[in-house]
Amino acid sequence: MEKKRQSNFEILRVLAMAMIVAMHYMLKGGIAVPMSENGSIVNHVAWLIEAFCIVAANCYVLISGYFLVEAEWKLKKLIALAAQVFFYALLIPIVCMLFGIGNVAGWSVYEWIFAVLPLQMDHYWFATSYVLLFMLVPVLAPGIKQLSRKQLQITIGVLLIYYCVIKSLSPILLSTDRYGYDLGWFICLFLIAGYIRLYGILFFTGKGRSLIIYVLCSIGIFGISSLAGFICRETGLLKYYMDMPYCYNYFLTLVGAVALFYVFKQMPVKQGNLTKLVCRIAPYTFGIYLIHENLAIRNLWMIWLGAENVKNSLLFILQMLFAVVVVFAFGIIIDFARKKIFDCFLH
Repeated sequence: MEKKRQSNFEILRVLAMAMIVAMHYMLKGGIAVPMSENGSIVNHVAWLIEAFCIVAANCYVLISGYFLVEAEWKLKKLIALAAQVFFYALLIPIVCMLFGIGNVAGWSVYEWIFAVLPLQMDHYWFATSYVLLFMLVPVLAPGIKQLSRKQLQITIGVLLIYYCVIKSLSPILLSTDRYGYDLGWFICLFLIAGYIRLYGILFFTGKGRSLIIYVLCSIGIFGISSLAGFICRETGLLKYYMDMPYCYNYFLTLVGAVALFYVFKQMPVKQGNLTKLVCRIAPYTFGIYLIHENLAIRNLWMIWLGAENVKNSLLFILQMLFAVVVVFAFGIIIDFARKKIFDCFLH
């Protein structure tokens, strides 16, 4: 039973990273542009896909929290995680400079500091928050189990009011809001994942219900943003709130992420060749992120994969799927080789 559940979550992990790559392709490839600037069908379809994918980062953290709350914390794992971030942050710019890719040769000292100190300089916002969260697991995991169910509910509730509920209702930018791109939000997600592991959330029980909730949240994100975008195009108002539903700590994004998490948590998976393949590539998903989001190429790879040619056509969907496959293939091969190298030193 545990093996099947593990397979479920590994499949979700791969899906979440595919969603992240797809979002980056559309946003940084100029396909999805602000709705206040473009009301075309192509742009709306792109943002609809974004709405279904925006839960991905939250799901990735929920998966980690769900297992880390019960797992044995190891310093070796933290060192390997930080080393993996440093490896790609520094190696990719060096390779780009050697082969004349991009403008790395013209980087200033400040930009090279991003490569040398990736965690401190927030080279990858997700990696920085994720590594910091992993550092706190020895405190957070025992703390979750030490609290009573009611105490944990109150703690999560208070944090959600601060990080999620108020910002979701506010028509203006709050000074402390980081859109979910920070350690504080990751801690919230970790606590929620721990609560799910220990007690579960009855509201999401049932595959059909959780799937419907995920779909409704995604449509709600798209609908609210579309309406705000229309108002902004006509009146110039609500420009800020137009993008708000696509924040990681927006209420519908959180609920949609938990719902999708429950879809896979409750999904029976047959152990076949496809499942085995997904489980084998799942450990390399973080490497895929670190490669395609590296500062040296994060705005280039989608151009290499043809985003410029399809940004005004619905053909972008096929091109996007192709790009996801290519990024995954290269990322898995590269990170597999990286892991082999690391294993020589960390064992």
